Amino acid sequence: MPESELKSATPDQTILIEKSDGVVTLTLNAPEKLNALSPTMLSEFLKKLETIAADKTSRALVLTGAGRAFCAGADLSDLGGGVNTPEERADAVRQSMLNGFNPVIHALSELPIPTIAAVNGVAAGGGYGVALACDLVVAAETATFILLFTPQLGLIPDLGASWHAPRLLGRARAMAAAFFGERMSAMEAVEKGLIWRCEPNENLMNFVENTAEQLAQGPTLAYPEVRRAFDAAFSNSLSEQLDYEADRQPRLIATDDHVEGVVAFLKKRKPAFKGC
Repeated sequence: MPESELKSATPDQTILIEKSDGVVTLTLNAPEKLNALSPTMLSEFLKKLETIAADKTSRALVLTGAGRAFCAGADLSDLGGGVNTPEERADAVRQSMLNGFNPVIHALSELPIPTIAAVNGVAAGGGYGVALACDLVVAAETATFILLFTPQLGLIPDLGASWHAPRLLGRARAMAAAFFGERMSAMEAVEKGLIWRCEPNENLMNFVENTAEQLAQGPTLAYPEVRRAFDAAFSNSLSEQLDYEADRQPRLIATDDHVEGVVAFLKKRKPAFKGC
């Protein structure tokens, strides 16, 4: 990622970006709105993700929020603005999902490097989906997760939340979470399998940064392949999954990183992976 782009970050941007030793940190930056996703933020978010995906020197991503929230979901003050009839509102929302929200979730969940959500505060509605689109989710002990869509707005969970919640919580817990919109604490989210870890507030970013640095030094080609393999497993039979493994594994064995891993193992040293 060009240094000029990193230095261009200013406090009025809705997405802040930093990069150090291959670790890119994106910060949702609308603290006065609890980092709600406005059209401007979504557009900037997508552009940043596309830049990171194209940059061969980026090796891990950290996603967090500015201020006291991670993300409060969609910015409802901007959603469907300027339209009056139900049909116009429906079409405006459909377009915002197809052209704004969904491309961001696709780009984040398909990023060719490992991703970590550092949930520093509430992850509500669409923010719930954004967090779970990352490979790993680490939350501050005071963070909460809330599916507000149904009880508050009469909607279904979106931004991928309807896909992630039943897979991670199980259908029964996910249904209750969606129907009642009850706050789930970070510790409860760990216990129920929604997220990976809960850390003391003051240690959240230190833990996440150390973890991201560890991932950045690892076999970055393999991490997205693990993601894809686990996602495929939910719809594959065992036989189909074995075929999937037989298709993908040879591609990784042909990489320089695999050769380096074998050599390092035989020489009893730490491998120096390069992502190729």
